[in-house]
Amino acid sequence: MTVERHRTAARALVRAPDGRVLMIRGQDPGDPGRGGFWFTPGGGLDVGESVEAGLRRELAEEIGLRDASIGPLVLRRRDRFPLLGEIWIQEETLHLVSADTAFEPDGSGLEETEASVITHFRWLSADDLRASPEPYYPRCLAALLDEIGERGPPAPPWSEDITTRNDGV
Repeated sequence: MTVERHRTAARALVRAPDGRVLMIRGQDPGDPGRGGFWFTPGGGLDVGESVEAGLRRELAEEIGLRDASIGPLVLRRRDRFPLLGEIWIQEETLHLVSADTAFEPDGSGLEETEASVITHFRWLSADDLRASPEPYYPRCLAALLDEIGERGPPAPPWSEDITTRNDGV
């Protein structure tokens, strides 16, 4: 029987002045044949932890970004995905975080599980994402980046629910 793990998460859309966003490439060490995928920095909230505190902690751990100014909520998202032999069901928020420059991420604070999944970091534009042969999450990210570039952060925030994925999960 496959274990289902439920969690609440906070993620960041770390955006450089040129509109590119910092993405993390991962690969499931429990299923190397699946290939790689791209996702935004962030992760699960600890019990009793606020979204802002959890997001600050995750940004420091995963990319070395400290004292980030957490911007507006731009996306509410539900996902169901396989990772490390388990099925993860995740409710997450994605907040805009403006970076002064496209800095070099420092992943030295990664936890063991994160380090086993993360292969590298890259700053990507909406066009880069659309051209990627590997999937990226959130799936609406390229369109959301276009919206932010043209009109600013959406109000109300967008939503995406891919808990009924059709990719073998």
